[in-house]
Amino acid sequence: MKLILTAALFALTLPLMSAEPQAPGAQAPRPAARPANTDTLVVKFRAKPGKREEMKAFWLEMQKEVARSEPGAVQYDLLVMASDPEVYVIIERNKDAAAVAAHGQSERARAMFAKLGELMEGAPQADYMRLVSPSK
Repeated sequence: MKLILTAALFALTLPLMSAEPQAPGAQAPRPAARPANTDTLVVKFRAKPGKREEMKAFWLEMQKEVARSEPGAVQYDLLVMASDPEVYVIIERNKDAAAVAAHGQSERARAMFAKLGELMEGAPQADYMRLVSPSK
């Protein structure tokens, strides 16, 4: 469970770290290191059986925390896969590298991430992107 929490924190909160070797006996891979030119993330989280509604509540609360404590967050949307309602997707876009680095660093967000391992099955899947042109 500690590795799952580490992977979630890495995917969402830790800026620009280089990949570290896996610990002996590690069960789930860590997401790839976030590229330096990243301002957008799309991350998928699978809820543990019976935890779908708790995970939804978790992400709705995190969405409020991001809006409250992260002025560099431009977008933080919560979606659910239509074909698999156990999978939640976060689309997060930040205005710059400093905003990416600040994501999830508030005391409240860190406390919330400590609970994520109880709700999540497996490691998150993260895709890192760079915005080319906004719609507005």
